[in-house]
Amino acid sequence: MLPPWPIFRVAIALNEFFEAAAVATRPPPVQVKSLATAYWQSEISYSLTKSGVIDAIGAKTAGQTCGGVASELGLNKDFLCRMMRAGEGVKLLSVNAEGTYTLTPAGELLKSDHPGSLRAFMLMINEESKESWRAAGTKSLKQGVSGFKAAFGTEFWEWHSQASHKPQMAQFAAAMKSFSAEISGSLLVDWEPPAPDAVVCDVGGGAGHMVAAMAQHYPQLKGVVFDLPEVVADAEQNLKALGLSDRLQVTAGSFLDPLPPALGQCDAFYLKFILHDWPDDECATILKGIAKVAKKNATIVTTDFILGVDGANMEMNKKMMDVNMMASNPPGARERTVDEYMALFAKAGIAATPELVKMRDLVSTVVAKL
Repeated sequence: MLPPWPIFRVAIALNEFFEAAAVATRPPPVQVKSLATAYWQSEISYSLTKSGVIDAIGAKTAGQTCGGVASELGLNKDFLCRMMRAGEGVKLLSVNAEGTYTLTPAGELLKSDHPGSLRAFMLMINEESKESWRAAGTKSLKQGVSGFKAAFGTEFWEWHSQASHKPQMAQFAAAMKSFSAEISGSLLVDWEPPAPDAVVCDVGGGAGHMVAAMAQHYPQLKGVVFDLPEVVADAEQNLKALGLSDRLQVTAGSFLDPLPPALGQCDAFYLKFILHDWPDDECATILKGIAKVAKKNATIVTTDFILGVDGANMEMNKKMMDVNMMASNPPGARERTVDEYMALFAKAGIAATPELVKMRDLVSTVVAKL
């Protein structure tokens, strides 16, 4: 469903033009007030999602009135009607002359049962992530620790691995799944594996959504999902449910430790949103570990928010993601430019010059042959 490159480039150029025109014609006081209140829109979106309003409206083909939703969910009608009116303002809801609300295409994406649902992402970003962002902009600037540690007293992964935070870990996993659904389409049309029957190893692959999408697209492709022992159990269940267990295996371990010999079969090592989580030294350790176990001519394929390769509006979003890494991960985690990725590969002793693969997405991919 992705547009051809010419249409994508025209759409992005038009978006950049109108965005620049809007900023140029916006009086400075309006600009500042818009920035100061930007979180109001996020709060409205979060409220409609968390309270079940989005699902309640989406469950009925003909839509629902505000009173109907209030009665169904046991909510205060006056407050809800005002919140739903604001939801129309942020383009999640639409309303007809009779007062019946339906979901816009953006609102549909926040339904629990939408195949590309971003509901978990909306919730996560407005819960623990919101606290870590505020801490990053206040405490981290002085202390030099991650916003998450400043807010919660421990780092992101340690906090989420605690038994009391299992719901938040499940929510994070669901949010990452939604990213995979979006990015896999771009990757499949803009990057090809070394061969249709290649073995692709998804390093830090979580539940295996990315390599599963590759296997569904390439019927002869085989693969391995490599992640921590407590993570790969979900991958096994996911791959079995998708009917891919015969072609996709699961191997447990840490990419900061020596990789198991089983990964020596990989023709391509795929890393999505891995390197941006780590400082340069840890990134070099990950890349060195891959290079040590890899066979000759295998490739490393890494997808991240590469800085400096797109127009101003897309770059602005990536700069925000860079601050998100500062808020969520230990010091040194960051988004990087192509040159900085080249420096990482050189630091790991990989001589091949990495190649940038542009994608019809906010993310790009860097590929290097070993």
